[in-house]
Amino acid sequence: MTTNPVQSQMIREAMQAIAERKPGKSKLVYDKTKRTIVAVAEGAQTPKALNITADDADMFAVVTLSAEWLRSHWSALKKTGRLRISFSSWDGGDALTQSELCVQPSSSRVEGWLQITGQPSSEVNITLSPVDAGASQRAAFVAPDGTAYRAKAASQNGQPLDVEFADVEPQLDLRRAGILETAVLKDKTALCIGLGTGGAFVAVELAKCGVGRFVLVDRDRLSVGNVVRHPGGISHVGRSKVNVLRDLILEKNPKAEVESHAIAVGFDTRDAIAQMVKGADVVICGTDNRQSKLLINELCVDADIPAVYGGAFRRAYGGQVLRVRPKQSPCQQCFVSALPDEAADVEISTEADAGEIAYSDQPVAVEPGLSLDVLPIANLLAKLALLELLADKSSTLNALRRDFDAPWYLWLNRPEPGTQYATMPPLSESSDEMTINRWYGVYFDRDDSCPVCGDFLAGIAASYGLDPAKLPALPEGS
Repeated sequence: MTTNPVQSQMIREAMQAIAERKPGKSKLVYDKTKRTIVAVAEGAQTPKALNITADDADMFAVVTLSAEWLRSHWSALKKTGRLRISFSSWDGGDALTQSELCVQPSSSRVEGWLQITGQPSSEVNITLSPVDAGASQRAAFVAPDGTAYRAKAASQNGQPLDVEFADVEPQLDLRRAGILETAVLKDKTALCIGLGTGGAFVAVELAKCGVGRFVLVDRDRLSVGNVVRHPGGISHVGRSKVNVLRDLILEKNPKAEVESHAIAVGFDTRDAIAQMVKGADVVICGTDNRQSKLLINELCVDADIPAVYGGAFRRAYGGQVLRVRPKQSPCQQCFVSALPDEAADVEISTEADAGEIAYSDQPVAVEPGLSLDVLPIANLLAKLALLELLADKSSTLNALRRDFDAPWYLWLNRPEPGTQYATMPPLSESSDEMTINRWYGVYFDRDDSCPVCGDFLAGIAASYGLDPAKLPALPEGS
């Protein structure tokens, strides 16, 4: 690379124009004679040179700064002329990300200076210079006083660096705005109980959609075996799943509020979870045992909070999603009563799961399914949760309500031997028969005598020809 400052600036401007697919005042060529990259005026004849295209333009390391942080520190920068700044260094210094942007920082850190006055140091230096406010520049920052600045940066060894300003929240909102109205979900709370593969995926997807508040509940820690399916990776092993998911959510939605509870779901935590349910707009239940689902169901029905329950069948040959709108649709207890075999078909993905259902003389094998077989189930779980969050909002996604009006949904990944689906026709040979890789909405009625969402005493009385008025009241809390 040239050490000529004028040539260096021409190269930088030409590279930015190439990368943005815009015309520039100069173009880049590889000078065969000098065996180096040079910038020449647009239209100049360079017979012994090769033109450089947009695909070749990404040649400088990139520094990413937080525009929000700079706005909040602008008065201090103007007063002192320079501010200390630190970066996470990635890929051998190819990318430097301001530490304030990093939820999960790099193990390598680099220090530097951001300045509007002052002399370069032996560290990373970023200098801001005023430019025409109408100029289109990737490295442009508009200060609180309306002045536009262009950033010029150099590494510790003096190599030029590209600078980009990340205005995180507006840029994320802009990407969502094509289908979700900006900020429509920022006042919504999702309570996610059970953060295995499916529950964790749902939480991250809702974070991408812009949900503003999450309450996470799971007592488990991430193990090495989990990472073949879980969004968390090897670097997260040993951490509580609620904390892993907190970081993953904040990586996607830095402004989200995340509350974590590393507790089990049981009668000893019933009161605490009941309070969480009351503060939620939707509950996503990804627990893998019937007892916890029935307890969560009871709390949600009592609080009149919609809930979605998801789960994979054994070895993830398929799965199911149940949506419960209290007093409007069947609840989890109604589901267990109406479809007991389907409710009992659950994936056995851990030793703890196996231990809960095994007989002492008949151990149950641990046979988890593949992540790609769990994710279709989690995807519908997330979509149904999203529709519940948008229930009181104006959104184009509300058109889906006519398509997703059944209470229970069935998905099959393969015709599993030994099941009622083993003889299904091949996917390519059927247009009107049940096959794999399709969602099926299943309708069934609420149980009017359901002990959770119905009139249990009236049902008992009708079954035995009794007068409901003469039956004793149920104990408090039953």
